[in-house]
Amino acid sequence: MNYKTYKPNNQTVEYDIAVLGGGLCGVNAAIAAAREGKKTILVEKYGFFGGMATAGLVNPFMSYCAHQTDEMINVGLFGEMLRRMYKKGGTNIPQCYHFNEQILKIVLDEMVNESGAHTLFHGLMTGVETSGDTVVSVVCNTISGMVKIKAKRFIDATGDAHLAAFAGVPFECGDDEGGPCQPMTTSFNLADVDYAKFNKKAANALYTEYKAAGKITNPRENILAFSLPSKNLIHFNSTRISGKDPLDAKERTEAEFIGRKQVWELYSFLKKNIEGMENAYLVAISDEIGVRESRRIKALYRLNEDDVLSCRKFDDGICCCSYDIDIHNQQEGGRCVKLPPKEYYTIPYRSLVPESYDNLLVAGRSIGSSHVAQSSFRIMPVTACMGEAAGIAASVSIDKNTKMRDTNITEVHTILDKNGCKYK
Repeated sequence: MNYKTYKPNNQTVEYDIAVLGGGLCGVNAAIAAAREGKKTILVEKYGFFGGMATAGLVNPFMSYCAHQTDEMINVGLFGEMLRRMYKKGGTNIPQCYHFNEQILKIVLDEMVNESGAHTLFHGLMTGVETSGDTVVSVVCNTISGMVKIKAKRFIDATGDAHLAAFAGVPFECGDDEGGPCQPMTTSFNLADVDYAKFNKKAANALYTEYKAAGKITNPRENILAFSLPSKNLIHFNSTRISGKDPLDAKERTEAEFIGRKQVWELYSFLKKNIEGMENAYLVAISDEIGVRESRRIKALYRLNEDDVLSCRKFDDGICCCSYDIDIHNQQEGGRCVKLPPKEYYTIPYRSLVPESYDNLLVAGRSIGSSHVAQSSFRIMPVTACMGEAAGIAASVSIDKNTKMRDTNITEVHTILDKNGCKYK
């Protein structure tokens, strides 16, 4: 027998820009940076890209148009991704909201590889090295050993501000009164549903009766279901895991168990009681629980509720958002406030810049903001565009040898214009 003794292949690599997190935000950050000619690496803990759109099974995309219109405001790389999915049959119409997450994986593979960005799959960040106001390197655990990644600029697109937290960047969680973050959700898909017979109103009425009788443990007040591009395939965003801290490893583990238990409970209820569900079977449960909210960093600017509801357009805006304020309560109900018709607000670049480091940006749902504001911009089309802008800003800062806080926003806007992005 030819036995071997394992010897970790620890190594150190150097890049212009390192992006942590391969969700839509991180993917677009890496693509944008690489297309600007920067040597870029994208680190992802799974073996595929997409984050909540793939691993989280979150579907459909929430609004990426000016409120109550068909005018797209989230474009750029996000728009390119939609077009590519349509060409591959991943959506039924070019300007889509419902999509096939498996085809999205293929599209993102192609976009990243074509950009020239390097990828490290199955890499879990376990450490950060800093010196003064600079992030020097991150350490990632892989199957072949530890990889130390040095870079001139770092972009944290982990969703939980994982890199920033390890580096000691101050952050806040939950609401402004010390309450918890929004509850988590485990999404799932059912196949062989007779959608023509499925009466969502009747299903919800019976669901309410079962809850009142104690036959349903899920605290959510209703069943939320969406059709998908594939025939007779339905997506459910209907579980609600309350009272668990998404930043506590033990509690997040418990939340995964609870989420799948609620999936089985709801699937069994539907199959046994609801017309059109008689032949339904469970084909997919999200690989990872959906986290709506966790850390929000202390940034140069804290986006707030008034900014959202007044549809404020910032001079240093880098992307747009038209989604409602959408806060899920821990038990039933929540708070929803819609923006005015035809309107949107912009995300300021300053909200991506931590106060404490010169070469770090945080992009995605964990930027500097209030709990209420975060409930609006946390959606995937917005974080995708935010990532693209972050990759461009990091590239510009390298070109001009400036701190991230001093990045020339006019030059960022020029490149966003070239890429067909909207930010004002």
